[in-house]
Amino acid sequence: MLVLGDSPGPDAAPKPAVLSRLLRAGLPVPPGLACNAEELAESAVRERLADLLAGGPVIVRAALTSEDTIDAAAAGLGLSVPDCHGLADIERAAAAIAEAAGDPWLRRYSGGAPTYQLLVQRQVERRWLAVAAADRGGARLLELHDPTRADALAAGASPSWSGPLALAEPALAAAITSIFDHVAEVMSEVTALDLELVVDPAGTVWLVQARPLARPLVPGWPDFLAAVAPGADRVPDLPGLWKLDGEHNPAVLSPAHAGVITWLIGQGAGLRVLGGWLYERASSSGRPGVDPHHALAELRRRHLPAARRALEAFIDDLAGDLRPLLPRALEHLRAIIAVHAELRVELPRDLPAPDPRSLLSLHDRGDYLDVLPAAWDIASPALADLVDPTCLERKPAGREADGATGDPPASFARGPESDADPADPQRAAVLVRELDDHLFALGLAPLRRIYLAAGGRLGLGDAVFLLAPDELGEALAGRDLPDLAARRRQQEQFASLQPPPALFDGRPVPVSPRRRLGGIPVGLSMRGAVAQRSDLADLLARPPAPDAVVVLPALTAQAAVALRALGVRAVCCEYGGALSHAALMARELGLSALIGCTGCSELPDGLEVELDTRVGRLRARSPDLS
Repeated sequence: MLVLGDSPGPDAAPKPAVLSRLLRAGLPVPPGLACNAEELAESAVRERLADLLAGGPVIVRAALTSEDTIDAAAAGLGLSVPDCHGLADIERAAAAIAEAAGDPWLRRYSGGAPTYQLLVQRQVERRWLAVAAADRGGARLLELHDPTRADALAAGASPSWSGPLALAEPALAAAITSIFDHVAEVMSEVTALDLELVVDPAGTVWLVQARPLARPLVPGWPDFLAAVAPGADRVPDLPGLWKLDGEHNPAVLSPAHAGVITWLIGQGAGLRVLGGWLYERASSSGRPGVDPHHALAELRRRHLPAARRALEAFIDDLAGDLRPLLPRALEHLRAIIAVHAELRVELPRDLPAPDPRSLLSLHDRGDYLDVLPAAWDIASPALADLVDPTCLERKPAGREADGATGDPPASFARGPESDADPADPQRAAVLVRELDDHLFALGLAPLRRIYLAAGGRLGLGDAVFLLAPDELGEALAGRDLPDLAARRRQQEQFASLQPPPALFDGRPVPVSPRRRLGGIPVGLSMRGAVAQRSDLADLLARPPAPDAVVVLPALTAQAAVALRALGVRAVCCEYGGALSHAALMARELGLSALIGCTGCSELPDGLEVELDTRVGRLRARSPDLS
């Protein structure tokens, strides 16, 4: 038996040993003890438990010997049983923990029957369950979870609030920061920490778990920082919260597109290109008060036709001097972005139910395949160059017929709402967010056409996209080109970096260790072999088997066309949220999906996995569990 606060012996499980060490150091750890299950019958242990119960209910937790160490850190492996009011409750909790220890996934992780101790602690009344995590030198992440759900942390549930600790409510942030500083000082031998905390109704913060982590919470940060700001300990001149635009730009930008972004930054855009990766300043997702029906009408009747006419005018001028077209095309893009911002509406908190007669994610796509790029980069080919446009008119392979009659809908690309606004304002708002892709694509298209024409004249071909717009203008004027071979090597270096998903004051914000291989679930659970694909072009070049679990960095809106053409049934992506294009597409196309599934791109190709949408987790399958 180990009474928390005493010096732990060599047989103490890691979890109570760490908590005992921290309680001795003066940290606010609830009182308790740890013992082997068979020790519950001993009189000394029962006396200690009775004393503990005299102060109120206790929680009984499994403390596995194979968790919470520097070389084997994992969250949520053991069962916790709260609300134990007497010795009989504790015995029932011990029996439940013993039964849970036979879980086949846990046995597989432990390499056999797991060994554990029982950790019994005073139960703290909960206002919040909280998680704080950070690598040394990184920004600290805070998550606040629903206190009414006892397994919220173990199940990887979505938090009620998540963000840098510094942006939390000031009093709470100050209290947790003080605890984090103290733990980091006591556990100075570890490089990454994961804390579980309980905030009681009075606002007092209690420490219930301090886990040393075996892997960095922000893999690749040293290399990324060395490429972006050599010799610095953070990215300079980057105040506040910035997020990687992984949902739209999950790959390194071409120098041509990076140059366009740099020009937009000079026009006041809240963007930064760091090591070739695009970051945007965190902001609200839409302009409150914008009527979605008005925005939809403006897009269809005014802005999209005008942008199409502008593109045709640029194409007509390509036979002449290209140099004056470059600044015109940049100004055209800036104007399109301004319109895009004016029409950006707030999305509903819950996406509207799919309508098989009129899929929002495919609405009018067929009219814009010539300008919609495979990736949001002027170097990217258009979808018309990659896919068969008739895929929008076909029923996708492997799907059951829609509707009560069993007949497929007449058209997935154009439903009855194609030429009129949806009556439902929620559907109208979502449709605005889909159709404004077409407007943005028409904003980029003139620049791509100019680059392609210049590549032909200069004899550069696709290498022309290694030039920023100002460099292209210099080349068209007959001046010397930069070292394109060196530029290509730099691109390869940038592409090998692992950009952090978010930065706060120039430091990386970690991803919660509990959310690794977890994401926003859509559809039914599926099993299959992982098919890693780097981007949409790779997906089209190497079509996966229909029963594969396709893994992509992101499901961009353009991917709806490819997914439909290939009959893909299950997909995971690193980036995306509950209201992202990916979530909408997955629901509408009948996919099984995990959106924002951190770590899925690291799984080996061909690994048999279970995509469990009941709990939003991706798990490796053991052959003996088939």
